[in-house]
Amino acid sequence: MNTFTARVELQSANPDDYKRLYSEMQKESLVASGDKVNSGNVEFKSKDKISIREVIDAVVRAASKTGKKFSFTVMKDKNLDKLESRMRYHLQH
Repeated sequence: MNTFTARVELQSANPDDYKRLYSEMQKESLVASGDKVNSGNVEFKSKDKISIREVIDAVVRAASKTGKKFSFTVMKDKNLDKLESRMRYHLQH
């Protein structure tokens, strides 16, 4: 299963704008990772979206509903279990 991390920043936003962002992101099945903040980059995780395009669309829908200009980054998380297995394999041979 793919997991994604989305970082969102609202421009000229106040704490109420970030509360709205959290609420709208939850509706899109994106969950805050870490403590909630009232400004700056906010990080969200998604595990039930199949593609990065679905995550991008969800972030745009949610952030747009705040009424603020925004910027965001979406990244596909690496599967550390597979990476560790490959590293162990190389170390053994």
